[in-house]
Amino acid sequence: MPPRRSLAALLLATALAGTVLTGCATGPSPELYQTFGGQPGLTALVDDFMDGMMRNPDLRPYFVNANRAHIKKELVSQFCAALGGPCAYKGMDMKMAHARYGIGDREFNALVEELQRAMDGRHIPYAAQNRFLAMMASFRDDMVHPAPPPRARPPLTLSPDAVAVPETVPGKP
Repeated sequence: MPPRRSLAALLLATALAGTVLTGCATGPSPELYQTFGGQPGLTALVDDFMDGMMRNPDLRPYFVNANRAHIKKELVSQFCAALGGPCAYKGMDMKMAHARYGIGDREFNALVEELQRAMDGRHIPYAAQNRFLAMMASFRDDMVHPAPPPRARPPLTLSPDAVAVPETVPGKP
């Protein structure tokens, strides 16, 4: 793991443990929102983020049949509000939105890495990235869930002799 990825993992672990980050401003602010490029910057970031998730074999299955335009719109709104921009996130609760997908630590970590790649690609300063990741870390427990149990198949209600199976295929000797 490159040193930068290790730092992000450490920041996430620190935020998850509830430890106060020292020597670093925390929380949303209009300045942090502007560091991410305001609304146009967030839209471009989320476009890059979604592209990365679609290329990632651990994440692609979650998005291939999804309404990606809607998800991107919701992410822009959520990121805008989290960063201190002039938005109010009105989307689904994170726990409810992710409960049925069976997202594990592997997928969550892949998601964080894709977000970091997108932020790197947009040249967002590391300090701003780390502030944002620390704020977003609180969603981890709402997103990571064990896979739902498979559905039980109903018992067969037809008796085996109710269906006649021909011994030969018609038209074949």
